[in-house]
Amino acid sequence: MTMIMSSTIEQEEKIKSLSTYLSHHVFPRYIDSTMADVIKVEKFFHIEDETLAYVESLKDASRVITALNTIVSILETAHISSSYEELFTESVNTLRSYQIDFPFPLSFFHERKHAEFL
Repeated sequence: MTMIMSSTIEQEEKIKSLSTYLSHHVFPRYIDSTMADVIKVEKFFHIEDETLAYVESLKDASRVITALNTIVSILETAHISSSYEELFTESVNTLRSYQIDFPFPLSFFHERKHAEFL
């Protein structure tokens, strides 16, 4: 008999927190003001409660948190190198396996000049 522990409320809150951080603090640094007037950056990446239904176990939640943390770490580096491509893609694919769509490829961040991270 196999026992599976479901994800905790704290893990789900962490996932939502990382999603919000990406939308409000990371993405705006890569989108210029003219583009930001046309689109709402916060709407690009938001994880709904319905989506979290696909994150069923402690292991699932840990994988999603790790993937989000990896993406944040890559996007907050001073110079985004193409050597991060495989790790970034793997993280995006992990999110997709839980029905979480990440809106941009790594090339989007290569092509955009970003503001300095404080």
